[in-house]
Amino acid sequence: MLTSPSQRQRKTFSLGLFGIVLSLFALSSCGGGGADDTLPTPPPPSSDFGAKTISTVARTGVAGHWGYTAPDGNRYVLMGTAKGILVLDLRDSANPRVVDEIDGPTNTQAPGIYWREMRVFGHYAYIVSEHTNVRGGIMIVDLSGLPNTVRYVKSVMPHDGEMPAHTVDIDTSRGLLYLQREQNGQHGSIPFASSAIAKTKELLTRKIQSEKPLEPIGPANQGAVEIWDVKTDPENPIYVSTFNQNHSVHDMTAVGNFCYVAEGYANSFSKWDVSDPKNPQLVVRWNVEPGHFSHAIWPSGDGTFAVTTEELPVGLPARVWQFNGTAPPTLLSSFRIGTGTPHNVILEGRIAYLSHYSEGAAVVDLTNPAVPRVVAQKDTNGLNGPNLGGCWGVYKFPGVALMSCSDIDTGFHLIEVTGK
Repeated sequence: MLTSPSQRQRKTFSLGLFGIVLSLFALSSCGGGGADDTLPTPPPPSSDFGAKTISTVARTGVAGHWGYTAPDGNRYVLMGTAKGILVLDLRDSANPRVVDEIDGPTNTQAPGIYWREMRVFGHYAYIVSEHTNVRGGIMIVDLSGLPNTVRYVKSVMPHDGEMPAHTVDIDTSRGLLYLQREQNGQHGSIPFASSAIAKTKELLTRKIQSEKPLEPIGPANQGAVEIWDVKTDPENPIYVSTFNQNHSVHDMTAVGNFCYVAEGYANSFSKWDVSDPKNPQLVVRWNVEPGHFSHAIWPSGDGTFAVTTEELPVGLPARVWQFNGTAPPTLLSSFRIGTGTPHNVILEGRIAYLSHYSEGAAVVDLTNPAVPRVVAQKDTNGLNGPNLGGCWGVYKFPGVALMSCSDIDTGFHLIEVTGK
């Protein structure tokens, strides 16, 4: 189902407000960042190539999703919906079967948008949202009963005593869960509803930046990441530490000894050494232009470069950065599909899989990261332009040419990547 006019307006960047932003911020290079129109970019593709839809499942209020491959090789998907978490059985990929739709917290501040994200470790799913009513916090779901059933285990309160979390990631090799925090990490010291003055300032800043609904992302100097051990006892996670305090945090990707953080309204990204999860150490932090929202980051399989997205102002390209040890990364290239806005990105080796909002799902070959090559695109909605409706998240099933998209407006899409 497509968005209503009011929803489209809510998800679309205001050009009038963009003028205000330009008068407030000089969009100049800062740190490792900087817009550069001379960077290599792939040519704009034609719609729907290199990929075909295998099946769809319609739902509303759709947010993030993630896949699970069971020990017997069968594939499943968990997807955030208006009700909670939809669990799909993909054994018959052309006809996904609904196993369950588990109730989750629903007291959204923006009607129709629920901001759910999830990751899987072993046969457990860990789900977060920005909401605080029934089952708020970190929801734990046992997937061992699939294909017949799933079991809601319980919800865990984050260490700082506040339920909302916008994003979560898990390093599955070490069994460490990373949790986004709006506050600076002091246990119970700052309520979710900040002081009236601070909250008013924050809301005004966000109104100037975009029409995007309020989400629990702290302002530039407020936020942190919590680390939890989910390996020792998956049903009873153990708090380990908090790091990256006093910086806005939107998302993070943890791989082995490193965690890569997208620092939201701080207009920066960072790389952390978490070889000792009790004492993470900053490796490097680099800034992008003032006023840009640092949305997501994911490293290449060999850890030599990363792809980042900046959601605001809308229409910004994804960017590819080469790491240089403790020195700021080198900006190698940038890319986007048409006039759309890249949202989330995951990499398998040197292939990037992106949710690209109005442009649907996309696949970009970064074998040469300085010269991106778009190899597939599948439009999952009838939208166009830089607005923030459409494909929210993507998942790539390891080792097979299958990806999926959770589309805010149309639901779940299972996609076969044929490439070009």
